[in-house]
Amino acid sequence: MTASSPNGFRRLRFTDGDGSDYSAIFEAEYHGSDFASGTFATEDARYEYTVVGDDDLTLRTMRAEGGKRGGVIGARDDHVVFWLTKGRLEMHFADRSRVVEPGSPYIASAPEAYRFESSGTVYNGVHVADRFLREVGKDLGFRLPAGPLLFDQQDEVVARREPLRHLIHEIGPMLVDDRVLGAMRTELNRRLAVVVLDTFPIRNRGTDVPVANRLRDAIRFIEANASDRPSVPDIAAACGLSQRGLQDVFARTLDSTPHRFLRDHRLDRVRQELLRGDGSEGVASVGGRWGFTNAGRFAAAYRERFGEDPGTTMRASLAARPDAGRASWRLRRALAFIEQHLDEDLTVQDIADAAGVRPRRLQQLFQEERGESPMAAVRSIRGATERSGAAGIRAAD
Repeated sequence: MTASSPNGFRRLRFTDGDGSDYSAIFEAEYHGSDFASGTFATEDARYEYTVVGDDDLTLRTMRAEGGKRGGVIGARDDHVVFWLTKGRLEMHFADRSRVVEPGSPYIASAPEAYRFESSGTVYNGVHVADRFLREVGKDLGFRLPAGPLLFDQQDEVVARREPLRHLIHEIGPMLVDDRVLGAMRTELNRRLAVVVLDTFPIRNRGTDVPVANRLRDAIRFIEANASDRPSVPDIAAACGLSQRGLQDVFARTLDSTPHRFLRDHRLDRVRQELLRGDGSEGVASVGGRWGFTNAGRFAAAYRERFGEDPGTTMRASLAARPDAGRASWRLRRALAFIEQHLDEDLTVQDIADAAGVRPRRLQQLFQEERGESPMAAVRSIRGATERSGAAGIRAAD
């Protein structure tokens, strides 16, 4: 097992308001190394950067408003997994460029240098030391390249399950607690490192297939064959893992079993059909199409997952359909909160709290009833408000 880190917990905060120069962020965190060059923040940029963790793993946030920031980041000692909840980031590597916008996580591998420029971003990230990630990979029995450790991006089928964000939501309060030290902190760090290794494919492995690709194939097989209720051996065979290996990767990455994951996916599909249906088909018929043949067990499983009976969902389906112009009460509450706080840096967690649901359920509601994510709704509402305001100004002129 990976040994407890000898490095102590630290909590750092840099802001333009306390006189911290933007370059101080890189100098303090990397002990004055020159891996970052030409870093800048324009005079009108306002930023707050926080770092919490140890030398194995840190959680980081950047909240920036106005102006622009940029620079060149060279090869470094840690891999960076991050996602934006606001703004836009341009990253230019030696062989490609990438525009990162709010949504799926992005990984910047430790050995890769890049130039970046951003404005108005809210950034959340996990920095994992290359040394620590290799130690965890070795413990798991992963075949890691002897040379530079490089990652590809998550496949969309994995990214939409948000395994890393779900885990951070679960253990984040402990990671930012300065009383959690030693072996306990190392174990928490390790859980995050495992999810990174399980969900981001490792390059340069020859003919060996990364676990992340096998997880992707397992999820795709389940989704494509859910109504047939494939067995665990069938799923394992489809993705090239042993049954034990399949069970392990689902447990440590998705906090589930293949069987439960399949059942939950079938329930999700039933709910989608009930919400989008016209009421002409009964609950038993929809459930049967997705392999639920025992009415009592089906109702109990549905109630456990969604907090209501399938019949209740069906009765509300017409009210929840987008073409009816009506929305469920939780979605109405979420939209009202967005409209009341448009000038603030909203996050999915903020909106979910206002609606009284978990972030994952909020994402489901918006997809089911509006066909878009909560943050996409925020952007569209802001855009409509800005256009309306501009029209009013022109009319006044």
